[in-house]
Amino acid sequence: MSADKTTSPNQADTLLWIAGGAIAAMGAAWLIITQPWNTGADVPVPAPAPEREVAMAVAPESSAAASPALTAEAEAAAGGVAPQAGLEAALDNPLRMAQLAYEAGMLVEPDEYSAWTLFSRVLSEQPDNAAAREGLTKVADDLVRRGETALDQGRFDDARATVERVREALPDHAGAKALAQKIWPEVAAVVPTRPSLPLPEPEVRVARVETAPETAAPPPKPQVDPLVEANEAFEKALAEGRLLTPAEQSAKHFVGVMNRLNVDHDLAMRARGALSLELLSRAAQSIEALDPEAAGIWIDEAETLLGPTDEGVRQARSALTEQLIAMETAKPVPASALKIATYVAPDYPQRATERNLEGWVDIEFTVGTDGKTRNVVVTDASHETMFRREATEAVEKWEFEPRIFMGRAIEQTSYTRIRFVL
Repeated sequence: MSADKTTSPNQADTLLWIAGGAIAAMGAAWLIITQPWNTGADVPVPAPAPEREVAMAVAPESSAAASPALTAEAEAAAGGVAPQAGLEAALDNPLRMAQLAYEAGMLVEPDEYSAWTLFSRVLSEQPDNAAAREGLTKVADDLVRRGETALDQGRFDDARATVERVREALPDHAGAKALAQKIWPEVAAVVPTRPSLPLPEPEVRVARVETAPETAAPPPKPQVDPLVEANEAFEKALAEGRLLTPAEQSAKHFVGVMNRLNVDHDLAMRARGALSLELLSRAAQSIEALDPEAAGIWIDEAETLLGPTDEGVRQARSALTEQLIAMETAKPVPASALKIATYVAPDYPQRATERNLEGWVDIEFTVGTDGKTRNVVVTDASHETMFRREATEAVEKWEFEPRIFMGRAIEQTSYTRIRFVL
């Protein structure tokens, strides 16, 4: 019993020493951190909470003249986002970006962000992805149509490259096989015959020669007007769709023959009109198919026949320009590639602050010719109900410098990711 009574006070003393040492250590740490002995130093106050992080640059302090371009570096400075964050964020949904590229006519260019590359990338990672396979097949169908047009225009290298591209990814594509047959027609294989046994040489006999009675010379063939003959060949080529190729059997070739014979003849003038009409019709089809290269070639050929002042040629040129602008407008451009005029930071939701939540929102929008945003759409987000409204309301207040293309202010499809970080 006496031993126990003696031990208890010793244990209490030990605990008191440990507690005292801990308090002393905490005090020393406080002194080292605050350094109250520094001359003129204020008593430290708690640091302010960091600003809410967003992917875009911080709101400009004054007018648009002081606003920086929304570059990746500016985004990084605002929210610690790595360069190219906007682009990488958009590529988090490659199927969506692939569809946007397809709608903008970006079938194979630019290579890294074309519809073909993006659909192929998803399919290589997910071979059973039906949407990616359907999208790649859709792109292949359009490429084959472009390849057929290239073949009609004599751009054989382009047609061959199209076939090779499609068949490498989709070996069983029917359209690519049919186009390949037109480019590389199969030559019938010559089946070697079995060598026959040597036959005895026939007996040489001298035939009796009989002289045929003299007959009158055949009547001379009626002469055909070469211009009429060329016109008939032209009409056949036009009916068969041989507008530019083969070079020596095309409608263009026979129109040239007629022009050399008599450029002012009614047949020659009618042939030029018929061919130019068909060329402009093909141009309209290529414009509708978002194939400006082919459309430009058809229009150039029509202009050669009719001249640049012809009303049909001018209308076709104008339609092609409008299509080029529409295609450029539809190409998705990251917001960091545009210049900001007015920036409004999104509000941080109170509920998210209370629950200590962070997140992000992917936004697509259109910049009008006046620089204002419209058609603001949320394409993806980290939360179903949080942050979306705040991001949308902020983007609706942004303004940019209008994009200039072909000497005109155009609308521009754009996208960005807005991050909400405590």
